[in-house]
Amino acid sequence: MPGLEEVQAFIDCSRRVGSAKELHDLMQAISREMGFDHFALVHHVDLRPMGEFANHLVGSDFIVLSDYPQFWVDQYISDGIVADDPVLIASQRTNVGFAWDTVPDLLKLTPLQRDITERTHRAGLVNGFTVPANVPGELNGSCNFAIAAGRDLPRQNLAMAQLIGSFAFQAARELVARQRKIEIPEPPRLSQRQLECIVLVARGKSDWEIGKILGISEETVKWHLKDARARYDVSKRVQLVTRTLFDGQVALTELLN
Repeated sequence: MPGLEEVQAFIDCSRRVGSAKELHDLMQAISREMGFDHFALVHHVDLRPMGEFANHLVGSDFIVLSDYPQFWVDQYISDGIVADDPVLIASQRTNVGFAWDTVPDLLKLTPLQRDITERTHRAGLVNGFTVPANVPGELNGSCNFAIAAGRDLPRQNLAMAQLIGSFAFQAARELVARQRKIEIPEPPRLSQRQLECIVLVARGKSDWEIGKILGISEETVKWHLKDARARYDVSKRVQLVTRTLFDGQVALTELLN
C-alpha cells in the first residue's frame, strides 16, 4: 500500500512530466502500486473524429491517456459511448471521488446506461474509482482507476487515489497548455500566513478554528484565503489546496501532521 512518501513522490514527478508518454507511464506505475489494474485520464470529448489516433494523445484542447484493454477503447470510441457513460455523467454531479458500484446512488440509470455498465463488465472492467476533474470554463474530465474481474476494489487506498487523481489531472492540464503553446505563468507566491491558513483548511479546520490557532480574527482568515484564491484564480478551497501542493508551496506531510 502506498504511503505519504509515495504520494509526495508522485506529486513531484507529475510536476516535471514533459510528455503524454511520461505521464502515461507514471500513471500506470502508481495505479498498479495502489492495487488497480487500469487507469484512464481523460477529458469527456467525442473521439470518433480522431479514429485510430484517439488513444494516448494530448490534443490542443484535451487529453486522453489510458491503458484500458484496446478492444474496449476501440468499441468505446467507435460507438460514441462517452456521451452516455454513466460513470462520466455521475462524475459531473459530485466533486469527490466515488466507486463505480455507487453510481446508482448518484443518478437513475437508463436502460442504455445499464447496457453500457454491462458492456464495461464484459470488457473486464468490473469496478473502479473515479476522481472528477471539473474546472469552470474548461472541458469536464476525470481520472479513472479500474480493476479486473476476480479482484476486489482496494478500498483502503481510495483516499490516496483521490489525491493522485487530482494531481494527475493538474499535470494533464499543463501538458494541454504546452500543446497550445500557452505560456504557463510562475505560480503566485503566497505569504507565510496564507500558507498556514491553507494547511489548516486542508486539516479540516473552520475559519473560526484557524483564527484561534493562529491568533488572528476569523475575518482575517477569510481575507487571507480569499486573496490566495484570487492569486490562483480558483473559486474553491479544495482547488487552492491542490494547486499549492502541486506547486510545492506546501508538502503533503504538513497537511497531515
